[in-house]
Amino acid sequence: MSPQNLTNVYNQNPTLQSNYTLQQYLDLFGGGSTPLPATIQPVPTPNVPAKGIINQNINQYQGGGGGNNPYMPNSNVNTNYKPNYDFRQFSEYGMNPSTMDVKQMDMNQNYFNAPTPSATQQFLSKAINFVPGIGTVKRGAEFLGNALKGMMPINERAILENELRGSGVFTDDIGRIAIGPGGKYNTPEGIMAGYNANQMTDKTFDKRTGNIGKSLQEKTSLTEQQINDIVNEIATTGKYSGTLTDEELGVKNLFSNLVNVNMSKFNFKNQKKKSQDIRNFREAKRIQDELAAAAAAKSKAKALAAIKRQGRADYNPNIHGPNNYGRGSDGRQSFDSGQGFGVNSTTGGPVSNRTGRGRTDYRYGGRASYFNGGIVSLRRR
Repeated sequence: MSPQNLTNVYNQNPTLQSNYTLQQYLDLFGGGSTPLPATIQPVPTPNVPAKGIINQNINQYQGGGGGNNPYMPNSNVNTNYKPNYDFRQFSEYGMNPSTMDVKQMDMNQNYFNAPTPSATQQFLSKAINFVPGIGTVKRGAEFLGNALKGMMPINERAILENELRGSGVFTDDIGRIAIGPGGKYNTPEGIMAGYNANQMTDKTFDKRTGNIGKSLQEKTSLTEQQINDIVNEIATTGKYSGTLTDEELGVKNLFSNLVNVNMSKFNFKNQKKKSQDIRNFREAKRIQDELAAAAAAKSKAKALAAIKRQGRADYNPNIHGPNNYGRGSDGRQSFDSGQGFGVNSTTGGPVSNRTGRGRTDYRYGGRASYFNGGIVSLRRR
């Protein structure tokens, strides 16, 4: 069956559409060598209900993600990357930079610090406070935002999509990878168009690689070992150093699909790891700020709340130290003491293994409990 016929079958089958992207479906038949933009058929426009009927736009997202085709260049995707300046400082100089570190950051202001608002921006920001009604709403929103900052969960999807944007990979309004303005499908940035970025794993890429690899073995002289060597090189370096091309192999886009899928995987894994590092950093920073605020207010209750949050959190090297000593029988995460053993987050007693359950507790000579005056530090060891 030709790629055009396969595409027609896909476009007319809701079950296929709910289980596969078009590219995934084509790959099952070795059809990844056909450029998608040339084969996608428009979805018929449903009858428009009479004006004023409730839920008249209910099918808009079901039919195509807000009416945008992720496989085609789209001027509406968000291309705005927002650098995380605090994380940049932390990743280079740790949670507690020295005076010399601060001087180094001052010498690289553009990289480590957000741009200073222009005089016009500062003026407008202040002026809006005096607009009747608007100023009150603005201040109220800022107050609410600050109040909720320590309570709201960290938006991991937003972090990942932002870091992907920084690498040139864009997503649409429902989280699918989409081709940005002037972009192309058969590139490392566009080859995974249609997939939900937040749900992608190594298996997402490996399945496509497997299907494309089988097609290459059937249609060219490439062996399985040669294909694996190419995939492994890209997995290690992020690039393909060879000279093979689609034209040389006598295929249309199939070999370049293989290269681009694996270059995309290399980039995605890096951005995924960076996103997790940023998430861990933000959680550690949030707890550090809570402890600092508790100390300033001399509030034992607030300090205990922050300490309990540390124990409830999943293992985070920025919070619990570089070594994971597991959770204790109380279910709380233990801390790395920095002296070759862990510390139970409930009792403060030593933990000598990775289970979180040390053989010596505070009542038998261990360290004083955190809840009874023990020291909590977020300094990286």
